Amino acid sequence: MRKLISTMIMGAFLAGLGIAIPGCSDETKTESKVTASGPGGKTTATETKSIKQSGDNPPPAPKTP
Repeated sequence: MRKLISTMIMGAFLAGLGIAIPGCSDETKTESKVTASGPGGKTTATETKSIKQSGDNPPPAPKTP
């Protein structure tokens, strides 16, 4: 019984750790890739936008009718 409880607690701890670690980032990246082909060959353009999130600039308050 003691091993069962210990195993369940460790499983819950590892699951919580797996969920918490990816959420600790305070920077969001968006990457888009566009490939265009024409008579001169292929052209690839990659655009990366990085947004640093902080509490210094909160979103505006919602408007109520």
